[in-house]
Amino acid sequence: MKHLCLLIAFLSFLSCKAQGDNEDLAKEVIISGRVLNREVYPKEKEVTLVIPYLSEMETVYTSPIADDGTFSFRFSPYAPVREVVLRNYAEHLFVHPGDSLFVEIDFSNLLSPKITGTSGDLNQYMALFTLGGYYRGPYYCNPRSTFEEFEKELGEEHTSRWERRADFLKEHSPGAEVEEYTADLLWIDYYNALFRYAASQASEGKDVSLYMALLLKLNPLFSGKTVFAGLFPLTEKVNFFLYCNHTRKKYSDFELADLMKDCKDNAILPYLYLQHVAVPLCHNDTLCLADYRLQFDSIVQAPHLRQPILELYEDKADYLKAPGKVSHQMLYGNNADEAAARKDMPFMIPVYNLLEKYAGKVIYVDFWGVICPPCLAEMEPLKELRKRYSPDDVVMVSICGSRDREAYHKVLERFSLRGKNIECVYSEDWATSDDYHRIMKHWGMNSIPQFLLINRDGVIVDYGTALRPSYPKTAAKIDALLK
Repeated sequence: MKHLCLLIAFLSFLSCKAQGDNEDLAKEVIISGRVLNREVYPKEKEVTLVIPYLSEMETVYTSPIADDGTFSFRFSPYAPVREVVLRNYAEHLFVHPGDSLFVEIDFSNLLSPKITGTSGDLNQYMALFTLGGYYRGPYYCNPRSTFEEFEKELGEEHTSRWERRADFLKEHSPGAEVEEYTADLLWIDYYNALFRYAASQASEGKDVSLYMALLLKLNPLFSGKTVFAGLFPLTEKVNFFLYCNHTRKKYSDFELADLMKDCKDNAILPYLYLQHVAVPLCHNDTLCLADYRLQFDSIVQAPHLRQPILELYEDKADYLKAPGKVSHQMLYGNNADEAAARKDMPFMIPVYNLLEKYAGKVIYVDFWGVICPPCLAEMEPLKELRKRYSPDDVVMVSICGSRDREAYHKVLERFSLRGKNIECVYSEDWATSDDYHRIMKHWGMNSIPQFLLINRDGVIVDYGTALRPSYPKTAAKIDALLK
């Protein structure tokens, strides 16, 4: 019993310590500043701050530029050191919890922001390095090169960049922290280029297994206390490389079990794991995170990785339980009702007409394109899903967004979609090209296929790519609306 009490006390101590550490990391950062010579770009009315994360999941803040030229942001970094982006003006800002920075931006000299405050010297040197001609940013290497040509080209460019960095360090003597960050920026850019090339080769069926050994070389970047913005696109390049390498060899999808096998000893694993649960979640699929929650908690422990995904999970779960608020925003924006939205958002009128035409029925909508393999793969499942329901209860609408009417008709013939109680629509017969793209942009649908599920009351109860006809849970969701 004595030993058990000691163990409980020790675990409580660790829990309290972790909570205290997280509270320290959550201390707000203040980034304020002033814009000079605004008349140079009079149309610039706001400043944008980005907290990097996975693609299309970044936290984006905007601050209006006040009459006196000032702007201000407050946020929690959830990391000991975090790189953030003051878009167009200071792309590489490094902040610690509790920092207060002041950024003076001169519209007549955008390459020389003046940065002062608690991490002022660090950021002034980093601005000098990244904006002063010493740093080039992403590599370009010909994806059609042979392995030998690519590695020679990449090696020469990498050496050139290290020489420019050496010139910067010699000329300015910025200190150890700047030396570390400038080196890490170069390595991140190098590995981004390398894994982008490797993925392109694997996607063409070429053997890129030799690049697997390089995953361990990423450990210093992903295990350090500094969260660089470039770690997230690098994660996506590595994930795509692993996917292509896996499917090239096994002709099967790349799943969490495969990820665990390939990367169990790598510091990049939490970042990669995050992507595998984030993608379904963005498409309103909360089951993946719920099913793997214990594993997620054991692998993804860093607050800067956990916080956004858990907040997104709560938002998605809330939406699926009570979709009315999100549905209203998707259909009517900030307007009180459809009548006001028809005047304020006329591009949405085709959607309103669709709702009016099928009022009182469940509506399932498929947005697809003629040269989209995942879209075409859902055509037979769509026909099978159609057979489950009476047209009197469930309407199925298939909208092709491609701008090739002839190819559209060929797809209809290929899959025998006509006469199957599926309303097949060519997008330009439904909405103008401009309006169609504005609808998709308003809904955040940046890829296809996409799907909508609308209940009898005209509420969008679910949407995204997780509503594919081939997914069993899609039929279950429609069934639930018919009860």
